[in-house]
Amino acid sequence: MVVISFLLIFGILFSPSPLLAQAHPGYEKFNLSEKDEAQILFARKRYKESIEKFKGVLKSEGEASITFRMMLKAWKAIEGLSDAEQFLQSYKASNKDSTHIWYAFGYLNYLKTDNGKAEKNFEKALKIDPENGLALNNLGAIFSEKKEYVQAIEKVKRAIQTDPNESMFFSNLQKIYMEMGEPDRFINEYKNLLQKNSKKLTLGYGKTLVRGMRQRAFGSYSKGDLNNAILGFEDMLKIYQEIEDVNGQVPALFSLGLLNEEKGNVQKAQKYFSDVLAINPNHIQARDKIEPLD
Repeated sequence: MVVISFLLIFGILFSPSPLLAQAHPGYEKFNLSEKDEAQILFARKRYKESIEKFKGVLKSEGEASITFRMMLKAWKAIEGLSDAEQFLQSYKASNKDSTHIWYAFGYLNYLKTDNGKAEKNFEKALKIDPENGLALNNLGAIFSEKKEYVQAIEKVKRAIQTDPNESMFFSNLQKIYMEMGEPDRFINEYKNLLQKNSKKLTLGYGKTLVRGMRQRAFGSYSKGDLNNAILGFEDMLKIYQEIEDVNGQVPALFSLGLLNEEKGNVQKAQKYFSDVLAINPNHIQARDKIEPLD
């Protein structure tokens, strides 16, 4: 029972998007926006339907580079990039001065591994709007592939400045450091930012570090290595506390409770469940774990 509970906590409470966790056949019952519905269709691999829904989003919510990105990823999944290009050419006829359409062409070229054209189109997007974070991020990826790391880092850090809430940018920066053979550079920057009390940036760095820790910890758990799984979740909790991410602390604490319970450390497990309730008194699973001992 404990194993099942832990797997459920890992799969649901640590889901990167609560919305996607609701992507089940009855999602229509939720009061969702057209964009939400498009994302759910994409998550369920109903790519053709998601493309049509994203087209509706362009009409109802206006242009956005992220909308084009998701559409193109869907077209790529169904090997329909030629259809995507036809759509973009038609769309461009009345939107040629849009940063978003040039980003879209750049991303289309990027998916087709034509980085020369992709780079030119991303630059066109940035000429119209220097704050197009997705264009900056993709340029960073292109420069990284060319091993032009100084420019790659500069582009991605500019992307982060445009939107510190976009996790993709931080992940890309970490990937560049890995490709450079400097895996510790990302965590060292995180520590420096902590000292400077740069909360927005430490949040992005911290959450990126946690994702890697989570994968390793769950890998240990899957192999039956409870000790390293616990150490991994303890490291995660430490970062969540440092970046003051209460939403991250709750599932980390509860998972530590489950893992210690499975290992037989009942007293320690109860302490973690109590810590969960101190943050969220309405946490039903933690309450159920505590109540039998009351």
